[in-house]
Amino acid sequence: MRKFLLITACALLTAFLAGNASADALRGRLAVTGRLGVTNPANGESDLRPDVGTLVVSTDAGFIGGGGFLFGVDDNIAVELDVTQSSYHTSVFGRADVTNLSIGAQFRFPERQRIIPYIGAGMNVLINDLPRDAADTVLGMHLAAGLDYMLTRQVALNAEVKGVEAFSADVKFNGSKIGEFDPSNVACTVGARFFFN
Repeated sequence: MRKFLLITACALLTAFLAGNASADALRGRLAVTGRLGVTNPANGESDLRPDVGTLVVSTDAGFIGGGGFLFGVDDNIAVELDVTQSSYHTSVFGRADVTNLSIGAQFRFPERQRIIPYIGAGMNVLINDLPRDAADTVLGMHLAAGLDYMLTRQVALNAEVKGVEAFSADVKFNGSKIGEFDPSNVACTVGARFFFN
């Protein structure tokens, strides 16, 4: 009986390890990602009081959420298309809503004990919405670092830190520039990835 239990345990362990070994095979796989977190936005500038000069428009930390798609080009390189929406308060412009369209690449390190760390970089289009004023849509770039914890071959928990550096957007009221809104930010998110294949 003891020999049977030992053989069964060895067979189960071998099957388990074989399943984990294939979990990091990324080539040709497609995943959908959902995430939520906190964003720490950059400060802007206001020219509303010419007698004082340019004033700093302070911002509070806010919430960010969204998702996207990940596609494995080979076993270590993936491309990612991501859309997030962040919302936070500014001291002069009111509540700011920023939609971030992001495309980039990830380098994913080999899996160890179900954990796959990665780094990424790419381009961003930031659509800025202020309640009373008009703000331009601007371009930016991002750097990211994160990790996936593989629960199964199809499901992973995700944690990521992403920094976005963007051009400042002109803020206009009745066609006149009244300041600059900077959508640059650092965001920390958690979420999940679901692999289709």
